[in-house]
Amino acid sequence: MARTSSAVAGFVAGVVVAASTTAIAVTGTTGATTGTDLDSKATTTWLTVKVADAMGTRDTITWVPTGSFAGSAEERVPRYPMTAIQGKDTKELKLSAVRNEQVSAQLAIASGQDLDNVKAVVGDLTGPGGAKLSGDDTQVRFVKYVPVQRSKSEVDWSATIDQVSSGKEVSGDRNPDVVGDALEERSSVDVPAYAAQPLWFTFQIPEKARPGTYTGTVKVDADGRTQASYPLTIEVADASVPDPEDYDFFLDVWAQPETMAKNHGIKLWSDQHWKLIEKYNRDLASRGQKVINTTIVDNPWHHQWSLGTRESQTATPYTSMVGWTWNGKTFSFDFGRWDKYVQTARRAGLGPGIGAFSMLAFQDQEHLTYTDTRTGKTVYENVALGGDRWREAWGAFLPAFEKHLKAKGWLEDTWLSFDERPIDTMTVVKDFVHEVAPVFDDRISVAGSISTEGVASNLSVDWGGIDAMTKEKVAERRKAGKTTTFYVYGSPAHPNTLSYSPAVESRMLPWISAQRNLDGFLRWSYNSWTSDPFKQPVHIFTQGDEYLVYPGKDGPMSSIRWEQLKEGIEDYELIAQLRKKDGGADSDALTEALTTATRNLDGRTKDVGDIETARAAVVKGLTS
Repeated sequence: MARTSSAVAGFVAGVVVAASTTAIAVTGTTGATTGTDLDSKATTTWLTVKVADAMGTRDTITWVPTGSFAGSAEERVPRYPMTAIQGKDTKELKLSAVRNEQVSAQLAIASGQDLDNVKAVVGDLTGPGGAKLSGDDTQVRFVKYVPVQRSKSEVDWSATIDQVSSGKEVSGDRNPDVVGDALEERSSVDVPAYAAQPLWFTFQIPEKARPGTYTGTVKVDADGRTQASYPLTIEVADASVPDPEDYDFFLDVWAQPETMAKNHGIKLWSDQHWKLIEKYNRDLASRGQKVINTTIVDNPWHHQWSLGTRESQTATPYTSMVGWTWNGKTFSFDFGRWDKYVQTARRAGLGPGIGAFSMLAFQDQEHLTYTDTRTGKTVYENVALGGDRWREAWGAFLPAFEKHLKAKGWLEDTWLSFDERPIDTMTVVKDFVHEVAPVFDDRISVAGSISTEGVASNLSVDWGGIDAMTKEKVAERRKAGKTTTFYVYGSPAHPNTLSYSPAVESRMLPWISAQRNLDGFLRWSYNSWTSDPFKQPVHIFTQGDEYLVYPGKDGPMSSIRWEQLKEGIEDYELIAQLRKKDGGADSDALTEALTTATRNLDGRTKDVGDIETARAAVVKGLTS
């Protein structure tokens, strides 16, 4: 996705990596390492003095990031606070919600001494007429600090850490630096002296919750005793968001099954792997993912790097879900694995769209990969776009694919998908598709330049072209049954979903889509990890560009970015309802709310209260 070559290929040089428990200094391309205990860094004189000054005490303190519980999840808490901590004086926790949604918030704790068994206890909340919100329905996770990797790689067009982070998100002494991003599921956590530990709350509001005011208590415990107790109020409005499968928001996040197997240490395409894929699919479905992205060729994201190397842009290459064979005269295709992947995803609630990547190579010469049945060997064959061999191969595939999809009843849901291919290349494909399989004429999906707008019935436009995708053009496309979204990648610096992006930016992205009248948002990649993103977080691209979640114990481990994006999508759903209520037009109040939510796209300087203010106006419009 938007990978332009420039300098040194493949590997990062001269980087410093900090792990959650071990700092690893990596020098050059050899990977030579030296170990340092990360937690001991919290007790070094320099960090101790800085953090103690920020805390204003050596005693145990708790605080509400941003000072407001309602906006506390929209800011990352530095592991080692270097400036005066705000929110220590907050005495009450207040949230607003609607039915059938999740609401996230944070509390943080730090001390001049080591703290053991830090945890939070959420009591039942009592509401109107004795109605209750069960405290057991509230999930409490612990923000896990992950390495920050500073690199000079081939992609020098990517946003740098200094362009992305305000300095609050990333903390340490550069040997190591860390950022809070992953959300670890465990019963408690130990916290070293002079290190901050956020506790991440996810309140699930039942679909049938009675509107009104609910009150309860949140306690933060450490060392076997309560360190802080807060009264909690949740105001539930008489409105609701639909179930994820009914979201209007068109979410298209690209998952990679190969890294699921590798990072969980199981055999690719084994029974265990299929069960694991289903767990990740259910996580995607909980966000309303609309597309099952599949591969129809081997390594569709092969890359021609500037020094002449040809390798995948992901640490673990994608493999084809379709088996290609050649007997010397004709091509044949085995769709068995592809079918199973689609069926597994649909069983988990994904779809109904199916994306098929890809007839065109990504940043590389066109090529075919197949098994020669005469020799049993795998053949990698370079071909010319539009040439005889290319036409022979795809002229065999497309009719076979069409026939297979018709038999499965999936033809109307399947798209030929392309990633950032220029209009001249896409025109060759468009003309060829019309020639040999015209049923796909209106089933072409492109993530890339607005110049492909006339080709793509499903277009996700890059940030550079988003202004040219006017509301009027989007409306025309929607009337014609076409889908229009946008995406970000390693660029722009703001807004984005990088590991150290200000958290509010992930929440803001669906608001940007709503403000621009777009249908949704696309992001690569959901989970294209390195072999261990907790120790070596970067393969090539800007940290976090390659994944939104982490490999957990037996399934996905969420992140601040992934949770904030979910809640921004819920906001989008409320906006969509308000538009329907108002007959499709934006009222002055909604226009003002959209402007407020998106008036500063740089989360480093944005007032995170903008989102809460804008959301309150939308809810008011729905309930008045």
